[in-house]
Amino acid sequence: MEYEGLCRDDLDNVRALNRAWLELDGGAEQRLSVRRLERLAATPFLLFSFRERDDAWWSWLLGERRQQDMLEPQVAVTGELLQLQAAGIGFLWELARRNPYVARVVSGAPLSWCEQIAAETFVRVLDCAKFEMIEPRFAQGTSAQRRLLRRGGALERETRIFAQIGALQSMLTSCQVAQYERLPAAACRMPQTARQVAEEV
Repeated sequence: MEYEGLCRDDLDNVRALNRAWLELDGGAEQRLSVRRLERLAATPFLLFSFRERDDAWWSWLLGERRQQDMLEPQVAVTGELLQLQAAGIGFLWELARRNPYVARVVSGAPLSWCEQIAAETFVRVLDCAKFEMIEPRFAQGTSAQRRLLRRGGALERETRIFAQIGALQSMLTSCQVAQYERLPAAACRMPQTARQVAEEV
């Protein structure tokens, strides 16, 4: 099966979203220079997460939302954070519908999440953005986060690319693999049928 890879437009959108995230959150804390922030924003995946692997939370967000007390309190957001969340989830919704492979690469999301949001209307998905949903891609103080911040915005191109691609690999390989149930094979459980087929062959 052939997959269409990342295109320049996808990377430009990822960069713009990363820049907005760093200006809003990460850049202020790390006191990144403008040029270093721009280089770090060019990382080829989103530096923030939409909690793509939290199935219960997303089922609540996209459901009727009648059992809010079962989950942690949901915080409504406004201003720049709301704009970033709406732009980011809108971008991933469109990407999941057009090219779920790339959506998974830039967000680390499982296929089930991409299918879930792609099945919703754009308005329904945007409605979710009013709740606080984004968080840093890597937890504060982890080795992946430290390496990316220290070297992902480096002036030397080779150092920068190695750090960014290493972080991408870390994101894609450290996620929990979906647990697939064994497919039913009813005929194999019937010894008489299996024996009859073997005798005929």
